[in-house]
Amino acid sequence: MRQRGQRNWLGGMLVTGLFAASIMSVPGTDSNMVRDRSFLSDNGLEAAEDAGMYAAYLPVKKSSFFLTEYIASEVTQLRSPGQAESTENPNQMSPVSTQTSQGTGQMPSGTQQTAAPDPGTNTGGSRVITAGQDGTGSVGPSIYGNIITEGEKQVLPQDVILGGASLTLFNSRGDSQILSAILQTSQGSLIVIDGGLGEDGDFLRSQIQARGSHVAAWLITHPHGDHVGALYKILQDEAAGIRSGIQIDGIYYSFADPEWYTNNDSSEQTMAHAIIGSFSGLPEAMLNTVTRGQTIQVDDVTIQVMNDRYETGSDKGNNAGIVYKLWVNGKSILFLGDMAEEGGQRLLAENGSDGLKSDIVQMAHHGQNGVGEDVYRAINPEICLWPTPGWLWDNVGSKYRTAETKGWISRLNVQRHYCTKDGDQVIR
Repeated sequence: MRQRGQRNWLGGMLVTGLFAASIMSVPGTDSNMVRDRSFLSDNGLEAAEDAGMYAAYLPVKKSSFFLTEYIASEVTQLRSPGQAESTENPNQMSPVSTQTSQGTGQMPSGTQQTAAPDPGTNTGGSRVITAGQDGTGSVGPSIYGNIITEGEKQVLPQDVILGGASLTLFNSRGDSQILSAILQTSQGSLIVIDGGLGEDGDFLRSQIQARGSHVAAWLITHPHGDHVGALYKILQDEAAGIRSGIQIDGIYYSFADPEWYTNNDSSEQTMAHAIIGSFSGLPEAMLNTVTRGQTIQVDDVTIQVMNDRYETGSDKGNNAGIVYKLWVNGKSILFLGDMAEEGGQRLLAENGSDGLKSDIVQMAHHGQNGVGEDVYRAINPEICLWPTPGWLWDNVGSKYRTAETKGWISRLNVQRHYCTKDGDQVIR
C-alpha cells in the first residue's frame, strides 16, 4: 500500500493504449525455460475480455523470441467500476497453468516444515556482505530503538550468508516505499520479487539486464502500485516497441477478479485492473496462479507458497497478498509483502511457529502496520530486511507505527538490519 512520499504514476489517467507483450523463451535444453507457445486463440481473447480488456493482437516475426513475440495493437477500453459485475465468486481465479518448467510440485495442504521441501545443493562460495551499496544514507551510526542498520555500521561482518547466491533489496529511485528485490542463484538464474513503482521500472530493467536478462521466476505478493508498477511499466514499454531483451520464464501470483479490487481495494483498483489486463496478453505457459503448499524450484533455490489469498474484514488488499518462503543454500528467507495484522494471524494459525521460522525476514508493510509481534516471534529471524525509506524509518507522522515494530524486533535481539533508507542492500 502506498503512503506519504509516493507518486501514483497511474493516478487519474484512464488506462488505455498498448498493454503487455508476450515474453517467450528461446528454445533450448535449459530446464528453467518455458516452451514457445502461441496465445492467439479464442480463449485468449475471451480471457482479455474477462479481465476488462478488448484487444486485437498483431504477430511480430522475429528470429529469436524474448520480449516481444506478439504485441497488443489496440486496447480501447478497461472495464470501469460502473460496468456490470461478474457473477462468479470474486475470490476464485482459475489457474492458467499448474505445471512449470521449474518443476512445480504440490505439497499436502497444511504441511508444516522446518526445512526446504527440496533444499538442493549447498554450493558454498566466498563472498562478503555489502550494505548500503549505491546509497547515500546516513554516515551514523544513529540509533533508533536500539537498532543500528548495516549501512550505519563502521565495520561490516565478513561472513558468508547465502553460500554463493546474492540477494539485492532495492531502494526506490524516488523518496517512496516499495518492495523490489532480485535473488540471483549460485548458478546465475534470477528470481524477482515484486519490483516497485512504475517510476522504478527503467532502473529495474537495467538491473535485470546487468544480471543476464533471464528471469526464471517473477514472484508477486499483491497488485499494488508500489509492488507491481515496475513490472507493468516493463510490459507496457515492450508492447510499445521498446525492446529490452529480457526473458521471463514464469510469473507467479494469486489475483482476485477485477471487480474484487473495485469493491474491496478501491484506492489501488486502477493498478490491479491494469496488471490483470496486461496478463491477458501473455502466453499461458508463463502465467502461474499459486496455491498454498505449492513449491517452485529454480536451480538450487526452493520457493514455497505459504498461503492462499485471504479474505479478511480489514485492510483487505494487503491481507490478500501471498507470502513466499525461499530456501537458499541452507538459509531461509520469508517475504511477507504487505501482510497486515489479521492476515498475519491466519498465517501463523495455518503454519505454526515451525512453519514460519526463518533466518531472514522481509518486514511486513515496509516495517510498520503489518503483521503483529507474535508473528515476528514465531519467525525469530537473525536478519531483518526493511524496505523502508528514511522518512518512514524515522516515523514521520503520527499514523506511522515504525517505532512500535522496532521495539518488537529489539526485544527479539535481532542484530542485523538491512534497510533501504541506506540505499540498495546486498546480501551474499
